[in-house]
Amino acid sequence: MITSGTDYHRHTSYDRHNLGGHFLNWADQPNIYKEYPGSDMGRLSREVPAINKKLSEMIGKETLKDYPEHLVSDHVRQIFTLAYTLTSKSRYPGGEFFHRSVPSAGGLYPCELYMAVQSVTGMEDGLYHYAVRHHALERLRKGSFLKTGGVLTFFITAVFYRSAWKYRDRSYRYHLLDSGHLVENLCLTLKGLNLPFELDYDFEDETVNPLLGLDTQREVCLAVVRVPGKETSSQGRPEQVKDLPAVFQKASRVAYKEIRYPAVEEIHKNSAYVLTSRDPLPNILFNIGPVPHLWQKIAEPDHWPEKMNYTQAILKRRSLRNFVTTQLPKAHFEALLTMLWKTDPLPGFYEDSVCMGFLAGNVEGIEPGCYWVNRSEQCVSLVKPGEMMGRMAHICLDQEWLGQAALLFFFVTNLKLLEQNRGSRGYRHAMLTAGRFGQKLYLGATAMELGCCGIGAFYDHEASAFLDLSEDSQMLYLVAVGIVKKIF
Repeated sequence: MITSGTDYHRHTSYDRHNLGGHFLNWADQPNIYKEYPGSDMGRLSREVPAINKKLSEMIGKETLKDYPEHLVSDHVRQIFTLAYTLTSKSRYPGGEFFHRSVPSAGGLYPCELYMAVQSVTGMEDGLYHYAVRHHALERLRKGSFLKTGGVLTFFITAVFYRSAWKYRDRSYRYHLLDSGHLVENLCLTLKGLNLPFELDYDFEDETVNPLLGLDTQREVCLAVVRVPGKETSSQGRPEQVKDLPAVFQKASRVAYKEIRYPAVEEIHKNSAYVLTSRDPLPNILFNIGPVPHLWQKIAEPDHWPEKMNYTQAILKRRSLRNFVTTQLPKAHFEALLTMLWKTDPLPGFYEDSVCMGFLAGNVEGIEPGCYWVNRSEQCVSLVKPGEMMGRMAHICLDQEWLGQAALLFFFVTNLKLLEQNRGSRGYRHAMLTAGRFGQKLYLGATAMELGCCGIGAFYDHEASAFLDLSEDSQMLYLVAVGIVKKIF
């Protein structure tokens, strides 16, 4: 029985000597496009103004405090055109694959995006689902469903079987990481449009999931992002509403024969409880193992080496693995770190749920080795010098291409400390936050014409031993960045 994030993470750890075989049932490959038969569908125009700001002008900047005076349907079209849309097409012997503006483990795209609208010029109040294949909004409900004066409320969900088809019990990790990538895309898009927003991982599951009409054995909400309206509050909750028609609820099914994985359902159910009060979380960095003591300040680059704006980075983002051992310039390294430690001033206690470090390979002015990052002080500490890239590639299921990257960023938490302060809900906080940081790296690397690829598959105990983590601490995610052969 999975009762906590610690239980789940240990239960789903990979072991080199006990990994087991698993063959994909291609006859039951899940459908990655959710649609609602019989719903009112309105297609969105892709001809919308671009966000010409660069990431360096957006990440870590103060968001607006005041609610928008006049929000129109064009804002909505811009949001969906950038946050979660099809960006390009690849052909392969079995057919075609459409890339999206966010990465996904195995290209399985478990996430769906919903939106509640209230008082937006040019749109009827209601609840909508974004049909990504058609770039269209499907209206599921009419009317207003928010107790407070919210203007837009976005709900990010995950369809269990899409990822579980390949990753089985471990798939809830990818549900959260993938959702975190989408959360970051959505937040950056809202920031680029100068819209205020609030991030909420602590919504009430039992209220939000029925509002969305989800079959909670198959699909659940993992994050909420609000554009507040007049007199809004971060405590606002959707009102109780009638069930959606049964045909709508069946839309959460994505394959004829779906296998249920109890560990996924158990960790989600047992992380549903939200603590009404909690103490500030101690700094994770100083609670994951031996404490670094020699720190080196890293300055923000004098000139950010970005070669494209936010919109261009979104549309060109890919998971690229064809790294070469060309030295990464110092300015690129400084820019990547600066994006990671700039704190977004959002409500909630989320970014402190993880700490981070990196393995340096071939980086100008940086000695090869393992480093920890102190975000609040904007400095790094070398804790283990030497060539580390090949060893981490071995730990990551022997994916040798990782050894060619210039940097391997890793994200870590202390699961016991997290649960003591946040309860089991803290596991969602940490994994979603790791995904958000991963998306920053993806977009930052793309803007500088670097390659980037996230890795959620590794031998967990080997990773902990390699990073000298305490018994209660675990690596959650790894993201590789470096120069690649492909020309953007």
